[in-house]
Amino acid sequence: MADTLGSLVDKLITADMKMWNNQELIYNIRRMSFDEYKERFFQSEEGAKLLWDALKKACDLNVQRNYIIDEIDQKLVELVSALLNSEDIEGKFIQRKYKTY
Repeated sequence: MADTLGSLVDKLITADMKMWNNQELIYNIRRMSFDEYKERFFQSEEGAKLLWDALKKACDLNVQRNYIIDEIDQKLVELVSALLNSEDIEGKFIQRKYKTY
């Protein structure tokens, strides 16, 4: 079944949490002087790789987050349209969860 609005919001929250955690390294840079920054990230290939990985992941997560926001927008448009056309939304927009324990 296609994503529901609730599952898309769950995905968005997950992406936001991953972005938050990943950006800790980037926020640490704010507290560094330029000399500390150069020493930490450009004295060795390991430091440069760490910074590159963090920046790449932050960019990738932001792109993912924006795609999810677009999906939520589209789902809301579909839901409003269905409601205005008096369509049954139960099977199309609501997916019941069942406990498996």
